[in-house]
Amino acid sequence: MKIAFINILLSAFLVTGAGCKTSKPDQEKLSQDESLFITGKVTAIQPGKDGYTAKILTVNNQEYFATISRANLTDPATYRTVTIGEVLKVKGDQWQMENQNHITVRELK
Repeated sequence: MKIAFINILLSAFLVTGAGCKTSKPDQEKLSQDESLFITGKVTAIQPGKDGYTAKILTVNNQEYFATISRANLTDPATYRTVTIGEVLKVKGDQWQMENQNHITVRELK
């Protein structure tokens, strides 16, 4: 009886993962968060209604059309204009349209 009880507890322990460390150290969380940013050189700027769209070329030769406006930013105080040739680091909602990469920028660095 005791052995059956111990087996049941052990099985429950293993199935739920109790006792296993599942969270990552803060350092890894930060680096994962940073990897979500798109970084590249601004090659063109198209003014818009309440902001602009910056065409960004990454070091991997990927092109992104980044829509930047105060209304879409998590922190509107981070809004700023950029110039062609500037390196831009952005994070946000990504999608494709007509085989082009687009991103609605939520964070601008």
